[in-house]
Amino acid sequence: MNYRIGTPASSSHHRSWAVHSAQSGSSGQAFQGHWSALPGSSTSPSPIPNAPLLHPVSLPHPNAASHQSPMSYQNSSTSHSSFIVLHSLLSYGPNLRFNITQDLAHVQLRPGCSPAMLQELAVQPPVSHMIITIPGLCAWTIEVVNPRGITVNNVLAMIRETLNRSVASHEMQRSSRAVNAAVDSFRARSRADPREHAQGVKRVDFLGPKVFFAGLARARDGSDSWEIHFAQNV
Repeated sequence: MNYRIGTPASSSHHRSWAVHSAQSGSSGQAFQGHWSALPGSSTSPSPIPNAPLLHPVSLPHPNAASHQSPMSYQNSSTSHSSFIVLHSLLSYGPNLRFNITQDLAHVQLRPGCSPAMLQELAVQPPVSHMIITIPGLCAWTIEVVNPRGITVNNVLAMIRETLNRSVASHEMQRSSRAVNAAVDSFRARSRADPREHAQGVKRVDFLGPKVFFAGLARARDGSDSWEIHFAQNV
């Protein structure tokens, strides 16, 4: 049962960047070199002519033995180590503008970023399964699966799908403050769209005004999961 409430309110849209369609495609894309280190990286390897640009990062990994990298690095937080590089479109402070309340066709890339980057692998080495947690909303997780290797587009699509699901009545059993804030967000978001109002409160409404994707970061608990961050604007 979907949770419906009150009278809808309006929301605004910003169109300052170039719009590119994030259509799905083949996930087996070759490594294109559009990768960046996660926050906290302090070292980088010597450049190799004609090699894709990589930055080493210090990330904990509980299964380091099965995640060996041809490049070594120093791990600052655990005795285990791994070398995982996140695509620059997904890194914290991303090179894209993604309002998760809108369809992926509205994703906007910064100048110099090709739409083809959306079909590139989300991380190197490639993975077929990702768990993304939402700080403050631990009851909901985002699970991304692609046996051929998860792409940037796969991640963005699953973020939107997961957070735009209607909230069932039993999921509203939260603090009154959180529920009231979500209801206010719902009213503001759906005022101009009767179809949205008919779908009731959605998970995204619990984010309040922070509906723009702000990037992923490796989970601080040393697990294989990632944390997603949002901003009021980017």
